Amino acid sequence: MPNDDARRSLSRRSLIAGALGLTAATAGGGLLSGCSGSSSASGSGGAAQAAPSVTLGPKLTTVQYPEGYVGPVARELKPLTSEKVTFKIVVPQDVTIGDWRTNAFTKWLEQKTNIHIEWNQVGGTDDDIMTKVNAMIAAGDIPDAFMGIEFTRSQLFLYGQQGLFTDVGQYIDSYALNLQQAMKDYPDARKLVQAPDKKIYSFPNVNDCYHCRASNGRTFLNTDWIEQVGLAVPETTDEFVELLRAFKKADLGGNGRTIPFCGYKDAPFDTFFMNSFLYNPGDPWLVVNDGKVDVTFNKDEWREGLKFIHGMYAEGLINKDVFTADQDQMNRYGNAPGKPIIGGARSYYWGGFLDIDQKDPNARWRKYLAIPPLKGPNGVRYAAWNYLGVGVEVANLVITKKCAKPELLVQWADAQLELEAILRGYGGPDFEWAKKGELGINGKQAVYGFSATWNTEKNITWNQDNTMYRSQDFRLAERVNPKDLTFEKPLYQQTVDNYFPYKQPQEMQFPPVTLDQDQAAQEAELKTNLKSEVDLSFSKFVTGQLDPSDDGAWNDFKERVEKIGVKAYLDLQQAAYETYNS
Repeated sequence: MPNDDARRSLSRRSLIAGALGLTAATAGGGLLSGCSGSSSASGSGGAAQAAPSVTLGPKLTTVQYPEGYVGPVARELKPLTSEKVTFKIVVPQDVTIGDWRTNAFTKWLEQKTNIHIEWNQVGGTDDDIMTKVNAMIAAGDIPDAFMGIEFTRSQLFLYGQQGLFTDVGQYIDSYALNLQQAMKDYPDARKLVQAPDKKIYSFPNVNDCYHCRASNGRTFLNTDWIEQVGLAVPETTDEFVELLRAFKKADLGGNGRTIPFCGYKDAPFDTFFMNSFLYNPGDPWLVVNDGKVDVTFNKDEWREGLKFIHGMYAEGLINKDVFTADQDQMNRYGNAPGKPIIGGARSYYWGGFLDIDQKDPNARWRKYLAIPPLKGPNGVRYAAWNYLGVGVEVANLVITKKCAKPELLVQWADAQLELEAILRGYGGPDFEWAKKGELGINGKQAVYGFSATWNTEKNITWNQDNTMYRSQDFRLAERVNPKDLTFEKPLYQQTVDNYFPYKQPQEMQFPPVTLDQDQAAQEAELKTNLKSEVDLSFSKFVTGQLDPSDDGAWNDFKERVEKIGVKAYLDLQQAAYETYNS
């Protein structure tokens, strides 16, 4: 999927293939005979049970894999218990998922595992859902588990310390054999999901989305326009401005409609342009220099970047509504009838600024190339590469103290890491195993294929709200039909060619840390106020309401962030960073 964060508005055909299975042999006649939210028993407070006779099902021999493949494989998935067991789980309402009770993947998974779920579906925005969930927890009205609810790391740690959420880490070695394998394949996974007390309060996801690692800075230019003005793909900030000026002068959109470069409020400019002046990962602008946590937005290099972007804006090379335009407005620019009117765009992928027609080999989106980062006046050239925030995800399935048999729920979650389960849960039942010789996105043997990259059918998948193991090899093993190319192929290749070579050293990236209760309370207000100030000042400096060349205006901005508490904010992050590395 081009932007996995947008999963609730767009459903993606699976990027996976294979099937891992669990065989849960019953010791003494019935391994785990019952568990529901109504039970008074709790498995979260005690030690894990002795290792049961849990094994992976046999591999399916008909599935092809590329040489050296690392990821989920196809296995026979067997029932986890001889008697049907019921759990109560809170999930978000989702238009694509539809009714969780009648969803096709729900029915398939219950038939395979013999686990029945009573769903409590909570609606609203992400904030609304979290408010309702917190109210449930405060009232003591909690289910056996939450799934697809976006708890922060700090919330998981807080509720875990309070004994409300179960440490699933104690069950992984005995009951989660698929997750064990994923953690072996991704050695940093356990560290990334552990809380500061070294416990794991949610069953994690592994989703190694290669193109997502560069998506925050991806930027596109129209190669037809570049050719028409007789220039080349820009390598430097100066060449970039020269190109935009040529677009404007030639008025390639016609009738004065040309917008040399376009942006909108949901794809921040700083994550591309500032990386020509200093390494900048974007909001919350935290970096690590020689073990010390710092921010980017109060540095002289940031100011130089502001001058550069303001210069383009002042010349009319950037759309005037760059800070207010929404997705619909971007689509109006990108999909303008007749000739294209925009020379380029800052966007996560093509679908952020125009429609993607995969059937038409001459479709407009194919004319826009994801360009490499620009070399700045001092030779700085970074693609802000996300080593740690992509790949391992927390808070997918959170088991509570109300669950009498958490080990069985862990097995149920682990069964979803089986390959066919991944394909069905992510993309639906309409997939097929690739034939020998069919190639995937990365040019190696494909594992699976779908009839289309996008799946618009409702009520057949869980739309990425379930647990999954999607390794990089797995995601790139989707079959590519040379006569019907998916956009995934060029998105992958352009990321390999144009962003990976310029990634910053990993030690510069601030990792996904967890704050304790006191730290989280202090951080929340500081972070909100700093973000508000940085965003507002950025837009004012770019549009000329503030002059980035004016020492007084720049010093006033630095004083404002100091008064808000940037030092206190960094002290909190430094402490969390040191805990993370301890």
